[in-house]
Amino acid sequence: MADPEVEIFWPSSLPSAPALEQQDVLREAGVTATCMLRPIRRGAADAVLVLVTSAVLEPFLSTLFARLAEQAHKGLKAFVDGLLRGRPDGAEAPEGVIVESATGGRVTFTADLPEQAYEQAVGLEACGDRWTWDSRRAIWTPA
Repeated sequence: MADPEVEIFWPSSLPSAPALEQQDVLREAGVTATCMLRPIRRGAADAVLVLVTSAVLEPFLSTLFARLAEQAHKGLKAFVDGLLRGRPDGAEAPEGVIVESATGGRVTFTADLPEQAYEQAVGLEACGDRWTWDSRRAIWTPA
């Protein structure tokens, strides 16, 4: 798999340090990464959008995040946690991280996801579907 490019669209209403830190993590793993601040529309949630040039998310999630940790799901969790964690100064954190492929496949991560969600996500073939975690059934489901 050729290395995808990654764009992190960060809510401009939040401090940008977490996004810049995770951009550096991706770059250190050999991925071309760019962070851009984006204004939030009135009434919209402060969510981070991570756009990847890959058409299918599964190879991106499993290959890239295996570079960041011994197991891909642990690397993915560390990346998402890095974007979602609050700041020591009490600054707000985003409500979620949306990883989207160039063809529209979309997986939404939130701070309360169990380890099992990350394990399943790295094998998820999210070509054009939008996936959310169903905590009752403990599986990713198309929205």
